[in-house]
Amino acid sequence: MAILFVFVDGMGLAPPGPHNPLAALDEGPLSGLGGNAPLPAGFGLISADACLGVPGTPQSATGGASLFTGRNAPALVGDHLQGYPNAALRELIARDGLLRKARERGAHVDFANAYTPAFFSRGRTRHRSVTTVMAESSGIPLKRLEHLRRGEAVYREFTNRYLIESGLEIEEISPEEAGARLGRMTRARDLLVYEFFQTDIAGHRGTFEDALEVLGPLNRFLGAAVAELDPARDAFVLSSDHGNIEDMSISSHTTNKVPILLWGKGLSKWPTTGESPGILDVSPGIHTLLREFMLC
Repeated sequence: MAILFVFVDGMGLAPPGPHNPLAALDEGPLSGLGGNAPLPAGFGLISADACLGVPGTPQSATGGASLFTGRNAPALVGDHLQGYPNAALRELIARDGLLRKARERGAHVDFANAYTPAFFSRGRTRHRSVTTVMAESSGIPLKRLEHLRRGEAVYREFTNRYLIESGLEIEEISPEEAGARLGRMTRARDLLVYEFFQTDIAGHRGTFEDALEVLGPLNRFLGAAVAELDPARDAFVLSSDHGNIEDMSISSHTTNKVPILLWGKGLSKWPTTGESPGILDVSPGIHTLLREFMLC
């Protein structure tokens, strides 16, 4: 029994329309998120609040911290903070991060993302994202290029094309090959987390066509990952920290609700949420699934 949690940065829910590239997807795991198609068979969707009662537009540092701890990070620091987590958020993530808490309960957990040699060469001066802080504080070694070459990790741009363009020697793989790898990695663990943030980059810098070039391969990648899992035994959970790519008429984040997309045991065993589901429900929900699995 295993849980795959995919964190897709900057992807909210919006009605179908000329500025919503999700509405152009007519099959695959993401096809029901654009409002113009039903969810694929076996999937369920919860629309989750990302504003958390704090005025302003949700941002990555506080949104990610909230998603991965179940704590209201914007309320803690008094605002929605963008970019990398500050000291207060790093302390929160180190104490209450999903992977650390799950590992303390005896779960075999891992973070799938590979990091470049440049990241490690920066040492203490390097910026640390929410997921990096979460992984490091849980005691999990960050994955390197050699893990990627051995098929034991997935890069944030899962085909490795960006790595090749930067001059690194690595094999390019298809979205389907990368997704299948992620699914196989999941089966060897109780909980595997993977982060994808090209969606947020496309929402900030790209055009509608750029967004489609990100979402199409992502959809294929996710489909291949889920295909490696057993719906009777395993769980797939996908969520986001804030909206962005679902509205390409603007280049900023949105206040739209975000998805909690569920499949397999993730759908059948997800705890009932209150009248106003939010991203604060994600980490507690995953902990509930883990407890259920580890009792079986």
